[in-house]
Amino acid sequence: MSQREPAAATPPAAPGASARDWRIDFWRGLAIVFIFWNHSVDNVMSWFTTKNFGVSDSAELFVFLSGFAMAGMFTAKFLTRPVMAMPYAVSRAFTLYLHHLSAFVVIATLAVLYRGYAGSSVMERDLFIRPFLIATETVLPKLATLAYLPPLLDILPLYILLTLLVGVLFFAFRAQWRLYAVFAVVVWLIAEVTGATLSSYPDTRLWTFNPFAWQAVFLAGFVVCLARDEPWLRRIVSAPATVALSITILIIGFIAAAPWATLGLLEWRPLRIITDYASKANASPIRLAHFLAMAHIATLLLKQTNPLGKTLIGRSMILIGRRSLPMFVISTVFAAMSHGVFDWFGKSVPVQAAYSLGMAAILVGLAFVADALGRASRGGPGAPSTAPRDKAPRPAKAAPMLPAPAAPEFR
Repeated sequence: MSQREPAAATPPAAPGASARDWRIDFWRGLAIVFIFWNHSVDNVMSWFTTKNFGVSDSAELFVFLSGFAMAGMFTAKFLTRPVMAMPYAVSRAFTLYLHHLSAFVVIATLAVLYRGYAGSSVMERDLFIRPFLIATETVLPKLATLAYLPPLLDILPLYILLTLLVGVLFFAFRAQWRLYAVFAVVVWLIAEVTGATLSSYPDTRLWTFNPFAWQAVFLAGFVVCLARDEPWLRRIVSAPATVALSITILIIGFIAAAPWATLGLLEWRPLRIITDYASKANASPIRLAHFLAMAHIATLLLKQTNPLGKTLIGRSMILIGRRSLPMFVISTVFAAMSHGVFDWFGKSVPVQAAYSLGMAAILVGLAFVADALGRASRGGPGAPSTAPRDKAPRPAKAAPMLPAPAAPEFR
């Protein structure tokens, strides 16, 4: 766990590089791999993710951690000059926008090339590329204004809006976590009551992630980061009753997900009513509660001193997490390619496993190359250190709900 002195009356400043917690990058990297496996069509590797064992999945993990890390970065850079948060947010949103458009161009190109090579339009059909090719003059403006979101290309538009939102909110609220919490709850309730959301081309399609609802997941991470040093939060997180509650929620979520029924072993879903109301599009509080319980237990089990961060798997996930933006875009392209690969080679378990593990290995290789280039240029983040940065003993404290923020939110 992150070890810090208790915060005074003023909000806690984000830690410096010496306090960087490798677990944030680790979980973000793992979330990217899990999202890739979950989004690859009919992929057996999705059974190694959390998707089938509870009522939340890697989407909550990724969005929550993005909000958590962004809060740490904003308090470090803009707490004394909050007006600068807005131009930074615009700059970051524009970078995300360019990555989104680039991902679409690459995926659309691959779909066209596959049709020409294999004589199959499966990628164009499954990835909803065909409307763009048929009615380019109509669809192109909608692509540019985020009103046309093909499958797999729905996370970055959500993140663009959330980045712009936080730029404005930080200027108004600074590090007052209670205001973010109130804002998140009020906006979510308005969306739930009114059904407010955004549409995508054609107008009968809606955003996969309703931004008016999913802002609550993002701001939940933001709030937890800002409040992580509050004594009451530390007491709650470390209380045996809270641990028992989290374990209970995970058990209930497992029974509700009924993986045995998904596998076709036994059609018994005693808590199906939970999954019926756990809407992903509208960021159901049921899903958020399940994710927070999972994050709570995972944080207690995976301490900052755990040697996992020094293993090959641990370092690989950390490096992917530190380059989360390009790694996420590349993983999205890999997920889109799976439609063509599985159409050509079939959907046998060996094919699915080989492709999924092979592309994950390429992600790892790219992350290590990016790290090496960063070290060589002295401008990028280095690999996670295997030696402790601070050898002085630190006083033991109750663990916060989540570890300290790692780095700029979505690189």
